[in-house]
Amino acid sequence: MNFLPSPDPDRLPLRPEPPAWLWALCASAAVLVLATRWPWTEVAFQRLFSAATGPPGWQSTAGFTCACAGAFAVILALVETQSKASKQAARPGSLMIVAIAALMLAFDVIRGPGMLRGVSAAWTFWFWLACAAVPVLLTVVVVRWRKTEKPARPTGL
Repeated sequence: MNFLPSPDPDRLPLRPEPPAWLWALCASAAVLVLATRWPWTEVAFQRLFSAATGPPGWQSTAGFTCACAGAFAVILALVETQSKASKQAARPGSLMIVAIAALMLAFDVIRGPGMLRGVSAAWTFWFWLACAAVPVLLTVVVVRWRKTEKPARPTGL
């Protein structure tokens, strides 16, 4: 007695995914996490006021979210195996985490750098590096998510 339909003999086994996407994910996540290590704000007019920088990026809400999202995306990518179920479980979670980080960073860009020690602040190179790494990471995660085979929906009950 067969409870499951027999597999389609014409269907070829899935090819393993090229490792370039995993390397791109790891590289962009590493850039993102490292960019949160240095200050994201500095005094805007350093000749007029003394040169000062703000706290490291990871001490802000968006910076901490970006650091954790980059680390979690790499962990989820390294934990997943070649099985379809593993990919279906890990990749949507990775997409959600990186999308939240992108939204937090976009909110920070819209809000602006604010004030630092009572004077106008400006974003540093490290902030803009994080702003460049997040869309790359989001793109890689979306491409990997789209390549997963979606679970079959039950037909009729």
